[in-house]
Amino acid sequence: MTEGAYWAAAHYMFYRRLTPEERRNLSLHQPLTYLTGAQLRRVKPGDVLWVINVHQGRLFLIGRLLTEFVVDDSEVALALVEPEDEIWPDAEWYVISNRYSAESLREIDVTPLAGGLTFDSGSYQLDLSGGVDVGQLRALRRLTPETAQLLEQVWYDDAYTPADITDYLEFTEDDKAYNEGKLIVRTIHERRRNRSLVEDAKALFKTKHGQLYCEACGFSFSDSYGIEYIEAHHIRQMASYDNEQTVSIDDLVLLCANCHRMVHTRTPPLSLEELRALLR
Repeated sequence: MTEGAYWAAAHYMFYRRLTPEERRNLSLHQPLTYLTGAQLRRVKPGDVLWVINVHQGRLFLIGRLLTEFVVDDSEVALALVEPEDEIWPDAEWYVISNRYSAESLREIDVTPLAGGLTFDSGSYQLDLSGGVDVGQLRALRRLTPETAQLLEQVWYDDAYTPADITDYLEFTEDDKAYNEGKLIVRTIHERRRNRSLVEDAKALFKTKHGQLYCEACGFSFSDSYGIEYIEAHHIRQMASYDNEQTVSIDDLVLLCANCHRMVHTRTPPLSLEELRALLR
């Protein structure tokens, strides 16, 4: 990508076939921890895979995976994912996310955007004359920076986000610690209970500074998109709590989506000072 382009890593569009049961399970918002396929040998750590699916002739965006590991051995892959994850043993390549920043599967209809998707392969464009054809999507295609930015905006834009997962977008790093068995219920309750903390933090920040913006890079969703939005990052991950803790506004940092994802490229997450140093 050229200087000033969107992100530094490559973004790819990856087609994932879903069984009827897997499609129904999208509503459970299960974390996307890994993907498999022979074509994934091209992917490098730091690359982003935008996972798509076609259903009844329409194109759906169902997942986003920020790559941390690319391996060709099922035993190695098994050691890198959560213990409860099942690894397909005969896959040629495995692309694996950071377990603490894995994002949940969900379903966004992006059919109206399909004709505008552009790829680094030059003149290639989806042929939509007969609807969205799965055959056109099976190849791993690298996206242009403009299309990657469009998908990023759609994925995190409140207009496309169902109300029941709004909390998920702001507590991504915490969901991964409690995503097995009945503890999922506990996680949901904790997110709802802490919602007032996030709102209070945002309100106090807005009172002090006049608007919401990223404390790392200064980006303002309001200035750029006309939408008041920011994400709340816990300085100390909930995953590290031995039991319920008292959390104050001082324990939160307000970050844009890019910076929020960047702090979770490492475990433990980058501090605000380390992130600012990278930006400098």
